[in-house]
Amino acid sequence: MGRRARSDCTRIDILRHGEHVLGDAICGVTDPELSENGWRQLRTQTSRLEKADSGWDLCVSSPRRRCVSFARDFSERRGIDCIVDDGFAEVDFGEWETLSFVQISRRYPGQWKTWIGQPDQPAPHGGEVYADFLYRVQDAFGRLTEIHRGKRIVLFAHGGVIRAIFHSALDLKADSLRRFNIPYACHSRIMVYHEDNQENWYQLDSHNTR
Repeated sequence: MGRRARSDCTRIDILRHGEHVLGDAICGVTDPELSENGWRQLRTQTSRLEKADSGWDLCVSSPRRRCVSFARDFSERRGIDCIVDDGFAEVDFGEWETLSFVQISRRYPGQWKTWIGQPDQPAPHGGEVYADFLYRVQDAFGRLTEIHRGKRIVLFAHGGVIRAIFHSALDLKADSLRRFNIPYACHSRIMVYHEDNQENWYQLDSHNTR
């Protein structure tokens, strides 16, 4: 009889950062700290998840302060490693940085939909091309699931990054990503099933749980 294919699973809990000190300002490369409420939101969410499950083996974070400050504190308290990966940094919003979504919609009507709906075109805001951003996150997520195969991982990231992960893992169209509500401290869980000589199978186990 032939050797049976090995099968295992990687569990990835993805948390968006909490509220930051710039309020409703959209921040990509802009790097504000978490507000006190933002810290409280993440503590509440991670405590809830720990009570429901058995914890994590590894912590991974975007390099932005609104993610990594909490991630380092969180991992130190739990005695697990914290890896900072630039691939999970938020998209560069160019001249939209620090504006609110309402301000962007008024000053640049229709451009947000164009940017998402035509990802290979130059970014209308002069920042990161959306297709390049999607590829960057896809590459980081692929490396994470292979290098740390079979582990329980918590990833602290951004709304745009979480949507980009959904695009890759769930094989979604770029213009469909606007339909996901991803509030501060939003939790999503993706299960990655590995089997020898087969492509990974991704499953969205939960989203926006509270």
